[in-house]
Amino acid sequence: MYDHEYEAMFGVEDFYWWFVARRVLTEELIAGEVAGSRTMRILDIGCGTGANMKTFARHGMTVGIDSSIDALHFCQKRGVQTVALSEVEKMPFDDGAFDVITALDILEHTDDDLEALREIRRVARSAGLLLIAVPAYGFLWSEHDEALKHRRRYTAHELRNKLSITGYEVVRTSYFITTLFFPILALRIWQGLFKKSIHPKTSLKILPAWLNDSLIALLWLERQVLKWMNLPFGVSVIAVARPVRHGQLKKTPGM
Repeated sequence: MYDHEYEAMFGVEDFYWWFVARRVLTEELIAGEVAGSRTMRILDIGCGTGANMKTFARHGMTVGIDSSIDALHFCQKRGVQTVALSEVEKMPFDDGAFDVITALDILEHTDDDLEALREIRRVARSAGLLLIAVPAYGFLWSEHDEALKHRRRYTAHELRNKLSITGYEVVRTSYFITTLFFPILALRIWQGLFKKSIHPKTSLKILPAWLNDSLIALLWLERQVLKWMNLPFGVSVIAVARPVRHGQLKKTPGM
């Protein structure tokens, strides 16, 4: 992500529909797993400007890492101090240090996502929980991805396979932001047809309050559906996984 994008994120992360929906969904998944315990150690990988960390801290001691010093400066401005400058592929933590690990829109930035997943597994407890969100479908690639320095987008099947071969038991995968899939697809096509800017820009646009609130409410309905079933398509892929115990881990040919 370009450094100036962190300033934009800091300004809108508390209220913008995309960030709110992803954060609330992740917190609900965490809350469902920790069952009221406040002794959990939580790691937020790619913590950005710290809004997610402040929310996750309700459920345990939360640490964040990010590869951008600018992001960490915004965390401190937000009052979040337990952060460190680090790449996900080589983190400064002991083996099995965390009960819950979140990686929200992080894997798509890595040069080697398999290496990143193995390193995440190293710092996770044997019974730990990994919550992942990634952007969906290569055909949704746009200027927005270029502005955020994405390397790839995923299908649910691909993400599940990569988790399996790097030592995880996949609890569930689902798409998310399904109700807005076709409007966003149309917007990406339109932007591609009429792109004029030399430098890529994100599709982050401040919306009227009524529209922003309506999108948050719409995605609240999606979250209720997710409690009962996985969604068949969407703009994002979410996954919940746990490390496979070493005795259960099977050797994958060529890996």
